[in-house]
Amino acid sequence: MTPRPIEVILRNVLEEVEPFFEVEKFYGRPPGVVLVGRFKAEGYDVDTVARHFEPLGYYTKATALSGGRWLVEVSPRQLVAPRRRVLVNVGLFVATIGTTLFAGMLQRDGNWLRPSDWLLGVPFSASILAILLCHEMAHYAASARHKVRATLPYFLPVPHPLMGTFGAVIKMESPIPDRRALLDIGAAGPLAGFVVAIPLTVIGLWNSPLVPSEAVTPGTLVFGESMIFRFLIYIIKGPLSGAEVLLHPLAFAGWIGLWVTSVNLLPVGQLDGGHVSYALFGKYSIWVARAAFLVLLPLGFLWAGWFFWALFIYIFVRLRHPPPIDDAVRLTPARRLVGWAVFAIGVLTFIPAPISI
Repeated sequence: MTPRPIEVILRNVLEEVEPFFEVEKFYGRPPGVVLVGRFKAEGYDVDTVARHFEPLGYYTKATALSGGRWLVEVSPRQLVAPRRRVLVNVGLFVATIGTTLFAGMLQRDGNWLRPSDWLLGVPFSASILAILLCHEMAHYAASARHKVRATLPYFLPVPHPLMGTFGAVIKMESPIPDRRALLDIGAAGPLAGFVVAIPLTVIGLWNSPLVPSEAVTPGTLVFGESMIFRFLIYIIKGPLSGAEVLLHPLAFAGWIGLWVTSVNLLPVGQLDGGHVSYALFGKYSIWVARAAFLVLLPLGFLWAGWFFWALFIYIFVRLRHPPPIDDAVRLTPARRLVGWAVFAIGVLTFIPAPISI
């Protein structure tokens, strides 16, 4: 049986709902279509939609939005939640444990051929995984609260001797209903990651030794300091006069967690910062994204990695953030405050030149 083209389904559905449902927005989402609008009179409700479309061979699902609006999904195939491939998530997580243990072990000059030396990587591995896991699960919990389908975290293992991972991601499998949900989902991850990274960084810095600056040999990697990291060093170690901090694995995990938070909070596309920016500024967020993108280009002369990030954002992340289903819902003052607090975290954790030699 040849499947019906999405244009045919959309035309048929719009004709069928016209008597009882006022459509404000519509778009195709294979295998069916999505309608946003409101019922035309009392007595019409979600059961009306289901009863009407069932004899026509369509399955329906309705979700209430704010202001009396409804989101109605209509599909020629039964609407079921996608199958969870939890083994993939678990496998990637286990692999990331291995790669971060490897990185942490090398940071402490361990021998990977000696099994007992792998225990040296436990402090770094446990810390970086805790930060990433809390970040992503906060996104997941906020998505569930707003009835947005999302996958479990996909960790990204990489046999890199410095970090052992490229972080973790979750994937949204249903549209975000409004700007309040967008703010909550976008802000949850950075806030949770920041809250976990700060105490780990403090403990790590407390256990980090100081070495004379002249003892740092040429070719040594030097990690830049964000404003919050420099503040924590000052509080814990005091003024550094002719000395450098040799980062403990917990402090290094905290440094990575805070830096990843700052990159995620760039206000572009569908990064966390892009979610927060669109929630705050709506369609004007594109100008914020363009400004942030232009700032990255000269920063590339301080650290070449920003050229990579600019290219990655331009090709894959894109600058423009898609609108949520109901773009008219306004943020509460409390949510606006959260949004600005998240941007403040982005500024405090940003490092113009993260790594130098």
